[in-house]
Amino acid sequence: MNNKKGKKKSASAERIRKAYEKSNEVNVEVIPARDERTKDDPNRKWNVCAYCRVSTDEESQQSSYELQVQHYTEFILGHKNWILHKVYADEGISGTSVRNRKRFLEMIDDCKAGKIDLIITKSISRFARNILDCIAYVRELKQMKPPVGVFFETENINTLDSTSEMILTVLSAVAQEESAQKSNSLKWSYQKRFKKGIPVNNMWAVLGYDTDSDGNIVIVEKEAEIVRGIFRAYADGQSASEIARMLTKAKIPTPKGKGVWSAGTVTGMLHNEKYCGDMRMQKTVSVDLFNHKVAKNDGIVDQYLIKDYHPPIVSRHLFDKVQAIFRGGGNRNYTKKRATKKVKLKQIKKGRLQGFMPIPANADSIDIEQQTAKIIIKK
Repeated sequence: MNNKKGKKKSASAERIRKAYEKSNEVNVEVIPARDERTKDDPNRKWNVCAYCRVSTDEESQQSSYELQVQHYTEFILGHKNWILHKVYADEGISGTSVRNRKRFLEMIDDCKAGKIDLIITKSISRFARNILDCIAYVRELKQMKPPVGVFFETENINTLDSTSEMILTVLSAVAQEESAQKSNSLKWSYQKRFKKGIPVNNMWAVLGYDTDSDGNIVIVEKEAEIVRGIFRAYADGQSASEIARMLTKAKIPTPKGKGVWSAGTVTGMLHNEKYCGDMRMQKTVSVDLFNHKVAKNDGIVDQYLIKDYHPPIVSRHLFDKVQAIFRGGGNRNYTKKRATKKVKLKQIKKGRLQGFMPIPANADSIDIEQQTAKIIIKK
């Protein structure tokens, strides 16, 4: 058996030796690959786009975007047969995932539609800091018909070159590790701030509060009245769903500006310690750097609490009363079993709830109907 293999190897080696000896006598026509023909075609027009990420700050974003448009326009016009298709720009600093980068995904769709031949971007870290995303998209673009290349300006890599992928993989790994290090450094700096009692005063989605030009937390009184009404209504026996329906009917925007309230939004507000003047920090934690998954911090890492940090909207007594109801499972049976009593209805005269009448859950229903009828008749 071994002898047969030895003879086959010898015969194969002899054929190769003879082929090289007679190479000048054999006329072999080389048919160039299509990619090579198009790449070397001096008359081919290339539709070239640029991709960049810009700051979330409005003024910086405008200047950065304009600067990059001018740079890439000049860069592309400097190449014969290159035509500027478009500059795609996403807001935000993080490049760890492409999932939320709408312009990036739009660019990929345009590549699939055959509108783009080459993408120009500043560096690998601008394109993607996740190795899997970077390599996957580069391969997907390269396999299109015709293939779409990515030129990384800083690294001077063109993915249409056959040797680019190995270099790209190494450099992508470096960029990903750099991203992880920056994330850890950022977490460390925030924790040091929190330990020193320096919170991040992000109050844009907290109804009733805002920050002044110096960054101090201030009460927005018109909104604060709504917050107090929510806490009083819940303490008096109304459920979160009932309160949500009332607020929606009154056409009061939610903390995020939406028109329809949910029981979850109301419950979140009733649990928010900011309304009694406290500031709890690191209530959530990022559990996946590259997917940006955030989880409730149930003992995963330390939390930091500062009591009486800013002016309260509701008293601590009312806040604690609401939390006590929740600790009982938010049990509405408690309020239903209480003896009904006669109460005098009072319409709210000011604010966005003007004209509405808060009704305690233990109020006598017949008495309420009679009072409501009298108010309507008087009008």
